[in-house]
Amino acid sequence: MRGNPATPSKACQPCRTKRRKCDMMRPGCSQCRRANIECGGYRDSFSLRLRDQTSLAARKSHERAAKSRTASPKTESEPEFDEMVSIHGSFARELPEAPEALALSYFMHIYAPTAAFEYLVEVSSTFLTTQPLADALLAPSLLLFSQNLRLPSVQSLAQSHYARALRSTNSALSCPDLATSDSTLLAVLLLSLFEALVFQGRKIPVNWNAHTRGASELLRLRGEGQFDNSLGCHLFRHASLNIRTHCAQLGVSTPSVLCTLETAQFERIYTTGRTRQFGRVVDGIANARANMNNLTPVEHLSKLLELNSDLENILNDLQTEVPFEVIDATGIQGSIRTYKNKVYRYVSQRIARTWNMVRITRLFIVQMLNYALLSLHALDFPSETRARVQELITVTGTEMISDILHSAPYSLELSVNPIMSARALIYPLSGIAVFEFASPDAAEYALNRLEFIGRQYGFPQAIDSANMIAQTNDLEDW
Repeated sequence: MRGNPATPSKACQPCRTKRRKCDMMRPGCSQCRRANIECGGYRDSFSLRLRDQTSLAARKSHERAAKSRTASPKTESEPEFDEMVSIHGSFARELPEAPEALALSYFMHIYAPTAAFEYLVEVSSTFLTTQPLADALLAPSLLLFSQNLRLPSVQSLAQSHYARALRSTNSALSCPDLATSDSTLLAVLLLSLFEALVFQGRKIPVNWNAHTRGASELLRLRGEGQFDNSLGCHLFRHASLNIRTHCAQLGVSTPSVLCTLETAQFERIYTTGRTRQFGRVVDGIANARANMNNLTPVEHLSKLLELNSDLENILNDLQTEVPFEVIDATGIQGSIRTYKNKVYRYVSQRIARTWNMVRITRLFIVQMLNYALLSLHALDFPSETRARVQELITVTGTEMISDILHSAPYSLELSVNPIMSARALIYPLSGIAVFEFASPDAAEYALNRLEFIGRQYGFPQAIDSANMIAQTNDLEDW
């Protein structure tokens, strides 16, 4: 006899979809492993109870709507989301005065596992929900919830939590004991996420830059004691990547304190050398841009070639450790939009994000190489050397573009949770759409997928990026 049909299944999403028995093995069930698909994990008791509440609220909402329905013409329907998101949206509209619990669950169970905050899934809920950290966590949670489910009223609530979190974080920073705590650094990172989510194109991300600079100072103040626990190591890795990205974008040298701390505590900070190796490449980009005027054109070009070689090594390591599978799209059931009928399938969405992060970084290096080559005089390099570098630029640029575009269907049409995996494609697709080496069909496909992501999932960054590209073929301060 089957169990109570009113009891939500604890099985993984693929097994629930296929209505098959799930053994709930960790980290993924045997059914998914045999089918060579991403399992995605299991729902916990909290999310199941939340699901019961949202279903009840949604049913009551629909019943009241049916009673009050008039004969007026039906307006254009909202975009469709997956089952969980549509129910969450109904519940949020039913109880707009108290969406915090939904937004927090949405952040912890849907967003965090696929993003840089994945380590928060294992952090104690008591630690996360204590004031003032609760406001810092709720601000981006509510903003994500409002953006993805198109709930403008919730966005104002997110702004209120952000304002309170900003005041309490500034107060903590003025206290020596609180300034170096894990909760304060985590609050700064969450405030940075809020600024990244709310950021619109055609302006400089001043607030995000300010939070990132603040995180850099906190890492210095926290010293080697910050590595005494697992959370401290996670926070350092997260903050240091933000800092390096910030420096690379602005063309300023990476703070030396990062290298000093990492050198002393390398084994405690990084479980794999690949993460640190990528960080050094981003350091190299920042330093190459910062010292461009102090190097000869040939020296600058040589530095860039070294960085390109480092990224090639990282990609080779990924191919050995977590290879992707090449699929002929003609054999896939359902309607998907591919680039040249080829799809890359990965071990997980997190691994796909890692692959594409390295690829888009290498594409950035290729662009810098091209600029450097154009600045050289004819006598700086022999003609055969220039020809070799030019060939590397063309071949590598084309390869990275194709690889990223072949990955798009995996994160969109083939993803168990596309509303989150789609977000990771926005920056790589934006870079391809404006890259001068992108072929017209590659640029068109990238722009089409950006528009799809913005339209289907409500990401303002994708919409802004697509609009800027269509209008000016430039991402300005993005």
